[in-house]
Amino acid sequence: MRVVLISPYPDITSFGLRSLSAWLRQHGIQTRCLFLPDRFGDEVAAQPERYPPQVLQDVVELCRDADLVGVTLMTNYFDNALQLTAALRERSAVPVVWGGVHATIRPEECLRHADYVCIGDGEETLLELAQTLERGEDPSMIQGLWGKFSDREFRNAVRPLPASLDAYPPPDWTGHEHFILAADRVIPMTDAIVQQHLASGTVSAMLGKIGYQTMTGRGCPHRCSYCINDAVKKLYGARNYLRWRSTSHVMDELERIIRQFPFIGFIWISDDAFFGRPMQDIQEFCGEYKRRIGLPFTCLASPLTMREDKLAALVDAGLVYLQMGVQSGSPHIQELFNRARMNNEKLLEAMHVINKFRDRLLPPSYDFILDAPWETDEDRRSSLELISRIPKPFRLQPFSLVLYPGTALHEKATSEGLLQDERRDVYSKHYAMRAPSYSNLLISLSKSGKMPSWLLRLGIAPIPWRVLGSHTLEPVIRGTFRMLKHLKSLLKPTASH
Repeated sequence: MRVVLISPYPDITSFGLRSLSAWLRQHGIQTRCLFLPDRFGDEVAAQPERYPPQVLQDVVELCRDADLVGVTLMTNYFDNALQLTAALRERSAVPVVWGGVHATIRPEECLRHADYVCIGDGEETLLELAQTLERGEDPSMIQGLWGKFSDREFRNAVRPLPASLDAYPPPDWTGHEHFILAADRVIPMTDAIVQQHLASGTVSAMLGKIGYQTMTGRGCPHRCSYCINDAVKKLYGARNYLRWRSTSHVMDELERIIRQFPFIGFIWISDDAFFGRPMQDIQEFCGEYKRRIGLPFTCLASPLTMREDKLAALVDAGLVYLQMGVQSGSPHIQELFNRARMNNEKLLEAMHVINKFRDRLLPPSYDFILDAPWETDEDRRSSLELISRIPKPFRLQPFSLVLYPGTALHEKATSEGLLQDERRDVYSKHYAMRAPSYSNLLISLSKSGKMPSWLLRLGIAPIPWRVLGSHTLEPVIRGTFRMLKHLKSLLKPTASH
């Protein structure tokens, strides 16, 4: 049995796909992994045909001996999955299964294009599907799977979550039967290509070191209305949705990776809320990390889980940089985002805790979500006023709100008639596509944290706010945004092969 797994994501980490590959291999199933980073990058709306004919031909050839092809997708990569699946359908009879977040949230839509759709965590479901097809048996009773068999459609309930994540092996970075899209051809993945791609990551470029990205858990303790985690929680129920790998399981993975890739200079922990771990687990992690790994590392935090004792332990173990979600300084938008408990007082409290370690940490990054259709001028000013109060040094990471299917905000926008063209406004919108408004320009100018607070407060004073935010000056603001975007593209590091 051979399963080909395809990722269209720009980041070759693709943690879920690599985890699936490792799990299948552990059970005697051959896998081949194709990493097809989209050449259009953030320009999601550039065109629906994401891959040229030669790439599609290479993919078909690499799937020629496959018994099953799996494609992982998020909403923004729906067109990628569609094009790849259509090419396989035209030139082979291999069955195709779609999985990932979008397949989990919109299985009915995905089933119009794929033979099977995997709902939720995919390890057990994909393994059972592969083994069932290998035996030539009926897959219609497999939990967590939708599909078609003998001219009839089946739709099965989600599979219960596993009791322990330690049952799964670390993600597959072996390089064996791994291929990557480079210069419009799909070629074998080499350690040199891995190094070049990891070096071009945002945090790697910022730290001047090559980072290895991993996850020590799954799920999130919060229920933010814009986040797909909330939608997935509804499938399973909140109980046991947030799960952690054991410290020893994580350390085994990191030791193996450092041996395999000696160029790794730091570890990037991308759990949604690493600080959500109990203090006892944090202490165990820090002790083992210092003893067995010893590299600098980064992680994500949230205002409600930020604690000085946890941060002190992590900094002592090697934490050099962290990122925290702020999202808005407006009480109205905080409530809309289901983050009313993360009010400005709580946000500033967490920021001041982080600032106590400014001599040992790089400037933290604070995320903001912009362009919510319910936002008013006063909401935008509230966020800018909060930014003027953030203790320096810091960085901002602004994102444009994408109303992902399945989220509470998507449901709200749909019910209020705010989504006139879902393909354009959701599927083809990227979170980097910020509206060229005066308020967003001020946030862009504040990204480095170096704008003097008094100057930002001056920019949101009544007269400048009214004049510079007027319709008359919109062309000037749009032109400034284009200039900043062009400048960013010139400075952005790229991975060469």
